[in-house]
Amino acid sequence: MKKNSLLIRIIFYGLLLSCLIGIISFIFIFLESNISHYVWGNLLPSSPFKTGFTLVFCLIGGVLIGKLREKWGDYPETAHHTIDDLKKNRTVDYRPVFKSLSVALLILIFGAGVGPEAALLSAIVMLSIWEADKMRYLFFNQETFLQLTPTERMKRMLHPTKYLVTFNSETSIKDEHLLTTKKNINRFFIVNGLVSFVILMKLTKQPSFISKMGDSNWQIKEILLLIPLIILGLFSGKLYRIFQKQMKVWFSFWPDKPVYKALIGSIAIFLIGTFTPNLLFSGQVTLGDVPTQHAKLSVIVLILAVVVKLVFLQICLNTGWIGGDIFPIVFSSILLGFAISQLLPSFDAIFIVATIATAMAVTILEAPVAVAIFTALFFPLHITPIILVTAFILKFAKQAVTKMKTAKGLN
Repeated sequence: MKKNSLLIRIIFYGLLLSCLIGIISFIFIFLESNISHYVWGNLLPSSPFKTGFTLVFCLIGGVLIGKLREKWGDYPETAHHTIDDLKKNRTVDYRPVFKSLSVALLILIFGAGVGPEAALLSAIVMLSIWEADKMRYLFFNQETFLQLTPTERMKRMLHPTKYLVTFNSETSIKDEHLLTTKKNINRFFIVNGLVSFVILMKLTKQPSFISKMGDSNWQIKEILLLIPLIILGLFSGKLYRIFQKQMKVWFSFWPDKPVYKALIGSIAIFLIGTFTPNLLFSGQVTLGDVPTQHAKLSVIVLILAVVVKLVFLQICLNTGWIGGDIFPIVFSSILLGFAISQLLPSFDAIFIVATIATAMAVTILEAPVAVAIFTALFFPLHITPIILVTAFILKFAKQAVTKMKTAKGLN
């Protein structure tokens, strides 16, 4: 097979498979969003004996999630675990990808206070490795592949479990030029999958994940608040991390009884769904209302909402209702920012919210650049420098503290 012909085939099938990954991602988000909205927005509120019906629904969810964990193991797979596995082994086991997505979908539909991002990103990584194995099969079997009919070629490239060549360090590409070309092609496939996902979201008019928090007219006087606000966000994040570790200790019981444990999460979901339904799920749906509604609530109520949301998140994560924590943490951080802004009415509210939210989220998630970029999506463009400065101050401060601790250890 000629070099150009092989490249064309790799690009064609790579585009096809990356589109497929985008479609699978869209289907997951579409089902989660629409089914959750129908169940919690229409079915449960309009049902007779609403409270009792909601309790039964949540308990059914707990039994179902517990039984699936009992049968399949610790699913859904999280992005953190999948990426760590990829770094260690240069590949991942993608066979359970649909098990992982199925459990994640059920967890989200039943109202757990977690986000879809962890399971979805994990699935995308798994499917991307599957795509890479397909491309590797095409590369190493190019002569055989060329002799097949177009229909048979398509069948082989789309077959979920066959015609795959896994990564092998001994046979992997060593040439620097080819490695660069491979990386650029892979980036192209990633962009193609993302574009496919966005197009489908737009065509079906799905709500955006991102809600703007309002306009900002910050001035020089707000800079005087920067360090105190960063310290406040840092302190709040540290408190949460201490609580997070303690929750793992408190919920270390019943390691071999996933159903019982999941039912504890069911009770938490029922209580939140009954008394504070706006704190269900990850918070991304409710976040759009925060800029207009926060002024109607007192500082104490807003801070209490932050505490309840984060406790709810930890109960879910520690009882088998596994999911993403990025959206819930950013939601809580922004809510705390709005609470503090009410105490400082003469200063720009969005400046305060952005600084506290960034500081708290960076402290908790320990990914300054990624958190800053993600947080910036919720705010006006001219507040982005403040978000980046906040993130990098915390990053450099942590590095300085680490160096000091290392130096003391050596002494």
